[in-house]
Order: sequence, then structure tokens, then C-alpha cells
Amino acid sequence: ACPTLTANMGTGGHNVPLLLDDFGIRKLTPKECFNFQGFNKIKFPKEVPNTQLYKQAGNSVTIKLIEKIAEKIKESL
Repeated sequence: ACPTLTANMGTGGHNVPLLLDDFGIRKLTPKECFNFQGFNKIKFPKEVPNTQLYKQAGNSVTIKLIEKIAEKIKESL
């Protein structure tokens, strides 16, 4: 499970969801945020800062959810 990903993640160094793992409490990485949204094979340009990546992940939609909604719309037509 993951906390809500928001568009203001990373702004001012806060609002990034925390995770408890074997090493302690830490922030999710931008890659982990995109993985939760369903973007599993994504590459980031080196010049894009993490704050912008967090914002983009928070503004994105969850791929599997959109697929399910589209299937239901197709079924109803």
C-alpha cells in the first residue's frame, strides 16, 4: 500500500510519502512513486530534478485504474 501521491510532493523538501523498510524510515524515491502509478519501465532524464519528478508522479494517473474504467465504458456501450 502507498499513501496518496500528490502534485506538491517534494516542494520545499516535504510532502513525499514515507516508507518503513528493513533499514528504517525513508522517503519514497521518484522511481518508486512512478512504479506505484504503473510506470514500471520509465527512464528519467538526468537534468530533471527530483522535485519535478515527484510533481509529475503526483499529477499522473494510475494506468491500471484507467484501463479498468475504459473497459467498463466499453462494456456499457
